[in-house]
Amino acid sequence: MSLATKLLTGLLVLLLPLKVLGWDWQTRVTVVVKDQPLQVVCEILEKTYGIHFSYSRELVNLSRKVTITAYRQRLKNVLEEVFTPYDIRYTRVGDQLVLQTIVCSTRTISGYVQDAATGEKLPGATIYSPSLRQGTTTNQYGYFSFTSAKDTGAYLFSYVGYEPLLQHISGIGNRLVTINLPPAGSLQEVVISASDETKIQNQTQMSKIGLPLSMVQAMPKLLGEADVMRTLQALPGVSGSMDGAGGLHVRGGSPDQNLVLMDGSPVFNFSHFFGIYSLLNADLIKSTDLYKGAFPARFGGRLSSVVDVSLKDGDMKNYHGDAAIGMISAKINVEGPIKKDKTSFIISGRRSYPDLVYNAIFKSTPGSGSLYVYFYDVNAKVNHIFSPKDRIFFSFYKGEDNLRIKQSPTDSSSQSGMKVENSKFRIGWGNTIGAVRWNHIYGPKLFSNVTVNYSEYVFTSEIWLKSVTKRTGEITDQSGRYGSRMKDIGGKIDFDYRPTPRHGIRFGAALMGHHFRPGRSDYEDKNSPVKPLDTLNTSIDTRGLEMTVYAEDDWQVGRNFYANVGLHASGFVVDGRFYYSLQPRLGLRYMLPDNWALKGAYTHMNQYIHMLSNNGMPLPTDIWVPSTQRVAPMFSQQVAAGLAKTVKDMTYEFSLEGYFKSMSNMIEPTDPGLTNFELTKWDEQVTVGKGWSYGGEILLKKQKGKTTGWVGYTLAWSTRRFPGVNNGNIFPYKYDRRHDLEVILAHKLSKNWELSAAWHFATGTPLTLPVASYHSVNGASPWDPGGIDNGGIDRYGTRYNYRTQNVHRLDVGITYTKQKKWWRKSWNFSIYNVYNQSNPFFYYLKTDDEARQRYLSKVSIMPILPSITYSVKF
Repeated sequence: MSLATKLLTGLLVLLLPLKVLGWDWQTRVTVVVKDQPLQVVCEILEKTYGIHFSYSRELVNLSRKVTITAYRQRLKNVLEEVFTPYDIRYTRVGDQLVLQTIVCSTRTISGYVQDAATGEKLPGATIYSPSLRQGTTTNQYGYFSFTSAKDTGAYLFSYVGYEPLLQHISGIGNRLVTINLPPAGSLQEVVISASDETKIQNQTQMSKIGLPLSMVQAMPKLLGEADVMRTLQALPGVSGSMDGAGGLHVRGGSPDQNLVLMDGSPVFNFSHFFGIYSLLNADLIKSTDLYKGAFPARFGGRLSSVVDVSLKDGDMKNYHGDAAIGMISAKINVEGPIKKDKTSFIISGRRSYPDLVYNAIFKSTPGSGSLYVYFYDVNAKVNHIFSPKDRIFFSFYKGEDNLRIKQSPTDSSSQSGMKVENSKFRIGWGNTIGAVRWNHIYGPKLFSNVTVNYSEYVFTSEIWLKSVTKRTGEITDQSGRYGSRMKDIGGKIDFDYRPTPRHGIRFGAALMGHHFRPGRSDYEDKNSPVKPLDTLNTSIDTRGLEMTVYAEDDWQVGRNFYANVGLHASGFVVDGRFYYSLQPRLGLRYMLPDNWALKGAYTHMNQYIHMLSNNGMPLPTDIWVPSTQRVAPMFSQQVAAGLAKTVKDMTYEFSLEGYFKSMSNMIEPTDPGLTNFELTKWDEQVTVGKGWSYGGEILLKKQKGKTTGWVGYTLAWSTRRFPGVNNGNIFPYKYDRRHDLEVILAHKLSKNWELSAAWHFATGTPLTLPVASYHSVNGASPWDPGGIDNGGIDRYGTRYNYRTQNVHRLDVGITYTKQKKWWRKSWNFSIYNVYNQSNPFFYYLKTDDEARQRYLSKVSIMPILPSITYSVKF
């Protein structure tokens, strides 16, 4: 061999490894194949990029077909896409990629369950393995993770209102999947037994009720509006305020003790029209969960309940919407893809219009003035998928109520030679809520959600009066304004970790800043040299910082014994004072013979904010204030026990629960007649005490068939004790209702007609009345109402010494629906208070001058009210 040949051969030997080893995991490759064996992909990579594969044909099957379109993608990403679904592991050894089949005893399937037609993620959907008799559910974002044996076979996916799907997931490695469930009725009937996981006896969580949207829509409508809060009032353990108002009192708690979450953001006042409507547009709601006790560790900040509302994300595939017009309001919702299967939106608007009707009728009437009384709200949400493991949500809500009265002078008054007057009066309140959320999947067993949110509640009232004395030319120009504001801004991160089917672990942290600014008032007289400010109440401006960490584990301890163990730790910094709280949570479930579940729970809750109110309703004038040096945070401890069972293939569900709840650091005005707090000293005008509530609840639900609904009964007591009030003795509180009975029915008459009815009965609530009235020095009479104008003085005895009358009411509704080619129309006819029962809205003392006595009188504002609503879905 010549010297030149030897040198050339040596050079080739040296350069060959450089060529072969000239690739790494980040090398950009292009592979385009359609329905070809894996072996073809290996040949393309070997011929084009010098990547050699080594494997055993007996152990690794490369005949399985694959489709991939990758242009200048990273090599590692391409390899993962083609090999991972077939449980093939690849390892670099020198200049080769060694292929091996993964051999394991378990695997984890994870991913999302969604609506097949819209791509909407389904929270609370069930994943069940019939062979293992084990399962799990999707979280609030529709995500699940389930680890099982490699030969599990088929999985059953199900969700209320959707066709169940029995899905075979091939292979033995981990899978990230998306399961599409078709809405019920879109396919022929599939006969599959309901999974055990959906049965109430197989859920460790107690004192929780999931509210089907179908039942909200089927309920009789008040003035044409379906209402989630009104439906919640029909559940055992939950009552409303006076008839027609929408406040929630849960297990003897007050309205401020309810945490209402809209897509994870807190809502401070959830009512429109003084409580007649709620701010939650029922057409936008995806799911609603009510927790009355046994609170999971991830929730905190309130004592009585959590109402967790998830809104729809928007259709990823098609554009559609709906619109409705009722007796006093109208609304429209539109949703669809911005980029199909990638980005979606949903937007809605709603407005009431009694002011438009009034002004149209009375506009030409002299001296009638103008009346504007209305509410509106707007919801908007955008959902974007960055990758199979990342998605982001932007959501926004703005809602407001307004009452404005404008009075102008009549022709007669302007010609009388005395005065010409103009006046304006306005009150308004509303919420502004915004949030950004990011979902991320770290691996098959770990999911996280990061949220940044903003929530603000504002109340304002204004009055303006201008008068001119024509004889003297004297001008009076006065105005006043009062306002209150509560604002939260913060962030939180939540993790969902599912290591095995025996453990479901959640943990996270949150930081929330509170800004309280209630009671700001201004008064101005333009003709006076003195410009006083804050003459009504001296406002306060306080900031607080709330910190939270939590962890919980839904744990299968043994074959028949389950536990949910958690700890919620929080701290609150306000005015240089630091409060902290450790709140243990424990839920237990033991399976008895014949599939009865015996459940028990202990819950410790803490609340750092208080509401100043003298009524039983969450009115817009109620004021939120933080804990102070004198008034510590409220806290409660609740124990509960019960039995639960689902029978006849999920047709009937039965639950029985008893509970006892003690509450500390409750506040109560020292003067029962006090209606106006001096805010800088509000904590000196209240007394701090304890409360107790206890009782039992029964719920029987029928979930299948032409007739569905429930019967709920509550037997309850709610008491309080405050130093210096009622001689320090325990007394029944204003939220004490002994008996509460609800009967809800919905019946499918035919394909197009559905009938619904709701009957409600509740015993009256306690009321504080004076026991005597005294003459004043100027000789005022004892029957002067309140004795204020003439100096009379009322004397009060025991607190809440009178119980009001029982209330009951029947509501009915019927809905006609007709499917057209491109759209669907429906008519709803509802009658609220069918037999015109005169239930009280509030009570007052009335004076009879002739009889020289005072007596208790009631005001009823909700007589029989028929309504009609027309809606279309397109």
